[in-house]
Amino acid sequence: MKVLSLLLVAASAARAAFWLEDIRHHGISPFNPDKSYTVFRNVRDFGAKVTDDTAAINAAISAGNRCMAYECVGTTTTPAVVYIPAGTYLISSSIVDYYYTQIIGDPTNMPVIKGTGSFKSPTIGLLEGNKYMDNGRLSFVSTNVFFRQVRNLVFDTTDVPGEIAAIHWPSSQATSIQNCMFKLSTRSEDTHTGIFMEEGSGGLLTDLIFVGGKYGAQFGNQQYTMRNLTFINAETAILQIWNWGWTYKSINIIDCQVGINMSSESVGSAILLDSQFINVPVAVVTGHDPSNSTSRGSLVVENVMYTHVPIVLQASNGQTLLLGDPVGVVYDGGYATGNLYAPHGPTPMQGRDESYFRKPSTLKLDYVYYERSKPQYESFPASAFLSAREHGAAGDGVTDDTASLNALFKAVSEANFSSVAFLDAGYYLVTDTVYVPAGALIVGEPLAAVIMGAGAKFSDMNNPHPVVMIGMPGEVGLIEMSDVIVSTKGAAAGALLIQYNLNTPAGAKTCEADLPPSGLWDVHTRIGGFAGSDLQVAHCPITPHVPNHIDPTCIAAHTSMHITPSAGNLYMENNWLWVADHDIEDLNMTRITVYAGRGLLIEASRIWLVGTSVEHHALYQYQLVNASDIWMGQIQTETPYYQPNPPAPFPFTQRSEAYYDPDFDTDCLHNPHNLNYHDGTPTLALAGSPPCAMAWGLRILDSENVIVFGAGLYSFFNNYSTNCSQATAGENCQARIFAIGPTGEGATTPADKARDLSTVEVYNLNTIGTVSMVTRQGADMALWGDNFVNFASTLAVFRF
Repeated sequence: MKVLSLLLVAASAARAAFWLEDIRHHGISPFNPDKSYTVFRNVRDFGAKVTDDTAAINAAISAGNRCMAYECVGTTTTPAVVYIPAGTYLISSSIVDYYYTQIIGDPTNMPVIKGTGSFKSPTIGLLEGNKYMDNGRLSFVSTNVFFRQVRNLVFDTTDVPGEIAAIHWPSSQATSIQNCMFKLSTRSEDTHTGIFMEEGSGGLLTDLIFVGGKYGAQFGNQQYTMRNLTFINAETAILQIWNWGWTYKSINIIDCQVGINMSSESVGSAILLDSQFINVPVAVVTGHDPSNSTSRGSLVVENVMYTHVPIVLQASNGQTLLLGDPVGVVYDGGYATGNLYAPHGPTPMQGRDESYFRKPSTLKLDYVYYERSKPQYESFPASAFLSAREHGAAGDGVTDDTASLNALFKAVSEANFSSVAFLDAGYYLVTDTVYVPAGALIVGEPLAAVIMGAGAKFSDMNNPHPVVMIGMPGEVGLIEMSDVIVSTKGAAAGALLIQYNLNTPAGAKTCEADLPPSGLWDVHTRIGGFAGSDLQVAHCPITPHVPNHIDPTCIAAHTSMHITPSAGNLYMENNWLWVADHDIEDLNMTRITVYAGRGLLIEASRIWLVGTSVEHHALYQYQLVNASDIWMGQIQTETPYYQPNPPAPFPFTQRSEAYYDPDFDTDCLHNPHNLNYHDGTPTLALAGSPPCAMAWGLRILDSENVIVFGAGLYSFFNNYSTNCSQATAGENCQARIFAIGPTGEGATTPADKARDLSTVEVYNLNTIGTVSMVTRQGADMALWGDNFVNFASTLAVFRF
C-alpha cells in the first residue's frame, strides 16, 4: 500500500541527528510549583553511555519529583519527554515508566534497549509501564493511565533467560506504542513476549514488528485498535487474554504456529481486517462453538488472505471450523460468527458471506481501508521547526497567546510545507479563536502542549465560539497536526474546542504526488480535571445528594469538536475527546462534575476515525448528520457519570437546530413507561426502569455509507453509583444509547420513515449498562439480554 508523506517536500539538508534531538527546547510546565522543572530530557545527559544504562535511563525518567509508583496516582504537572539517541543500551533490570511520560527514540537510527543475560527484576518487562506493588495491585489504576507514548525503539530480550516481556503496558486513552521492533528469544526453555497487556481501557498500537517469542503479544483490555502489526516466527503471534471489543487491522502473521488465539471465555469480540497469514498451521482459534447455543462472543473477518494455511478457523476443542489450503491460497472476503441483525434479529450466523460487507471503494486505497501513520518529519532539519515560544508565545497559562499562535500558524502555512510549527511544552492561553490555515504542519512537544481557551468570547452557551478553527468555511488545502491538547479554563459554556472546516480534495496533486487526506494524530480535547483548569475538586465537586444541582461555573464547553459540512477528507487517529470525570491531580482520584454539551459532530464526507474515544458529554458523544463515507474503528463512549442527576439535556436546555440537538422529551415519549420494541412487539423493560433522558453514545441521522468496525458504548453510572451496570443483577443504567434515523428523530409516521436516508453497517457492537443496543426511528431493534457475553453485550453484525 502506498502511503504518501509530506516528507517528500522537506529539505534534505544534512543534520547531526533527528530534529527532536537537535532543536533547542524551551518547554515548561507552568502549573508545577518548581519553576526550574525540565520537560525534555536526553538520556545521554544523565550518564547513558551504551553500557549498563539502567540507572541513567531511569534517572532521566524520574528527574524532577515526578509522579512515580507508590506515591502518586496521576498528575499533569510533571510531563516528560525522554529522548534516547541512536545506540544499543544494555539494561540489567527494568526501565520504570512514570505517569505522563513520552519515551522517544531516533526514528532515523532506532536505538536498541537490550536486556543482559543477568537481567533480574521483580517486574514483568524490560520497560515496565505499570509495575505491580507488594500488595499485588498495579501502581497506577490501569483505566486511568493516560497521556503516554513509546516510539522508535528496538527491544531485545534474546539474552534474557526465562520469562520476560519487552513491554508491560496496562494502559488507557491517549496512549500509544508506535514504530517499534521486538526481538524475542525462541529457545524452548524461555517464555518471551513482546507486549504484555492485561488491563486498561484502550489506546493505539501501530507500526510494530515482533520477531520470535513464545507469544508475540498477549493482549487483555476493554477495547483497542491495533494497526500494521507484523509477527514473524512466534509460537503464537497473539494470545487474546480477554476483551469486550477489539479491532485488528493490517496484521501480518508469518511463520508462526498459531496466528491469533482468542479461545478464552473472557473474549467478547474481535475484528480482523485487511490482513494476511503466511505459513501458519492454524490461523485463528476461537472460543465460539457454533454447535452450542449458549456459546457467546463474535468474530468478524473481512479481506484476509491465507497462504499455506491448513486451518483458517479452529474451535478451542480442536474442531476445524474452516479449512484453508496447506499449499495454496484462500481468500476471505467476509466471514462472521455471532448474532446478526439485518436489521431484525438476533439470527445466529457462522460462516462466509460477503454480502454482509459493503466494502466501499470511497474509503479504500489499493483494496484496503485507508490508513496513515503519524508523521515524524524525519527528513526535516532542525531549522525547519519554528518554536512557539521563540516566536512570541509565553505558554505560561497566564499570558494571552492568541496573536502569537495565529502569527506562527500563518507563517508555517506560507512556507510551502518546508516549515513546521513546534508547540513547546506549555499552556497557551487564548482569549479568541486560533486559526489554522491550509498548508500548516503543527507538532506539539508530545502531549505537553496545551491550547487553553478562556474568557468572555467563550462564555455564551447559545453562541458557540471556536477555540481552534482549522480552515475557514469553504477553504481548500491540507493540514497535519499531532500531539496537541485543546482545553478550556473555568466557565466556558460557549467554547467550541475544535471547529474543522477544511476540505482536502481527494485525488488532488501536489508536488506531482497524490494529495492524502489531512490528518489529526493524538490531537485531544481535555475539559476539566487538571491543574490550571479551575475545574477541579475545589471548584466542581459532585453533589449526588442534591437533586438537579448545576453550578454554572462548571459549564466548561459547548462542543468538543465539529467537522462542518464544508469539510472533507480527514484522517483522525488516537483522538480522545474527554470531559473529566475525576481530578487527575487528586491523590484519591476524587470525582468531579464538569459539564460539556456535545462531543464529536460530523457533517462531512470521507472521514476516518481510527481508535477514537468520546466521553461524558451531556447530549451525545458521537453524532453524524447528513454525513457520508465515514469509517469508524473501535470507537468508545461513556455516558456522564452524574446523569440522570441532572438528566439530559441539562444544563443545555435550549436546543440548537444548528447542532441537531436531540429532543429528549420526544425521544422518551416514544418509549412510554420504558416499553421496548423487539421486532415491533412491545415488551416491558427490565426491573429498575432505567432512565431514558441520558446522553446518546452514537446518533446517525440521514447519513450514508457509514461503516463501524467495532463500537464500545458504555453506561456505567447513575448519579455516580455503579449498581446499575452490574449486568448479572439484571439492572441497567439507561434505556437507549445508539440511535439511527432521520434528522426528525423520534418520528414514526410513514412519511417520516421515508425520509430516513441512512445506510449503516456496524460490526461488533458492544454495549454496557443499556437495555437497548440499537434504536431505529424510536423502535428498539436489539436488546442487551439477547446478546450478553461477559460484562458487555455483543452483536456481530447490524445492517440497515
